Amino acid sequence: MTKAVGILSSSPESLAAQSAGYAQAADAVAAQNQSLKIYGFRLEEKDNSTFISIKTSRDFNYKIFSLTQPSNRLVIDFERAEWKFGSPNGGLIAGKGLIKQIRYAPKSEQQARIVLDLQKPAKVASQQFNNEISGRFLIIRLDNTDAKTFASQQPKQLPKSTQIMAPVSPKTGKGKYTIVIDAGHGGHDPGALGFTNGVFEKNVTLSSALLLRDILRRDPRFNVIMTRSSDVFLPLEKRIIIARDLRADLFISLHADSAGGGKAQGATVYTLSEEGGDRSRRLLNRDNWTVVPPNRTNDNTVTEILRDLTQRDTKNQSAVFAENILLNIKDAGPLTSSSHRRAGFFVLLSPTVPAVLLEMGFITDADDEARLTNPDFRNRQMSGVAKAIKDYFDNKDLKK
Repeated sequence: MTKAVGILSSSPESLAAQSAGYAQAADAVAAQNQSLKIYGFRLEEKDNSTFISIKTSRDFNYKIFSLTQPSNRLVIDFERAEWKFGSPNGGLIAGKGLIKQIRYAPKSEQQARIVLDLQKPAKVASQQFNNEISGRFLIIRLDNTDAKTFASQQPKQLPKSTQIMAPVSPKTGKGKYTIVIDAGHGGHDPGALGFTNGVFEKNVTLSSALLLRDILRRDPRFNVIMTRSSDVFLPLEKRIIIARDLRADLFISLHADSAGGGKAQGATVYTLSEEGGDRSRRLLNRDNWTVVPPNRTNDNTVTEILRDLTQRDTKNQSAVFAENILLNIKDAGPLTSSSHRRAGFFVLLSPTVPAVLLEMGFITDADDEARLTNPDFRNRQMSGVAKAIKDYFDNKDLKK
């Protein structure tokens, strides 16, 4: 369970009664009439300390608190801001010193968030707004500390803080992300036959799925479910019905590709195509999928619009996750030339669960088959997939 600890207060209960951790804007009236802009970050190391300087258009109220699980990080919450660098929807920047990386994104319509993923526990030794020739900066100094201090240290307060923000609620067991891993084929359905006699797709997919499950279960945020964990046959319909009934947050189906000539190699990720979207809509009516609440006006047009919006969001989330996978597995082995493709595969039809199908390589190619049956390659590839899943949900956590 993720534990949120306000490092600017001695306990979560006292957070609402304290003003620690907030910076008072230099001119409150001007601040209210001027949208906040963030122009970038600067990282420096000096005398065993790490300094992060946030270039900003003006002073602003903010709160810093720590999260200790699944990894140590400091979170900075503040009013909604315009990101005047990188993507307006947020992004990721490499770190330095005590900071492993910086993630930033809008948190809501009213708030923004910066997350400092840490190499080791660190405390906020000082924090202040400074004017420099190049602009106005919020400068935060981080020093080494132990785990206990990281969870409880209260830095010096900045004076005259007036705004109180509620602490971020930690995820509970009920709030875990549910991930369904589908090992393709199984039982009397062997899938593709390998380059070498006796190598079957169903065994390759199961080995990778079990490894991915074990890696993900190390993260307490995740509730990991397998559609099959042994050599059994499972109908395609059953695989996505499992995801539906569990209200899964993510579905990934693992497969090994095949080619008649035996020359193709590399991994490919599939997400739902437009034609598959039509199949998905038919699935809604056939298998009792609930996408939107009952339409009290009995207006079928409104219901269809809401359904389309839901399905569109699911497809967009699937595409984001697919790109994340490719980014994280490209160093493990080759990718096909068009490595993100769209298709109407049945396991991608869920109208409510973001889903991808990963063809891990061509089992009919000698080199790819050697990789797919190699434990070292399997570990590298599935570690990359696990990293993609963690990054996907880190970004969701960032926006909460």
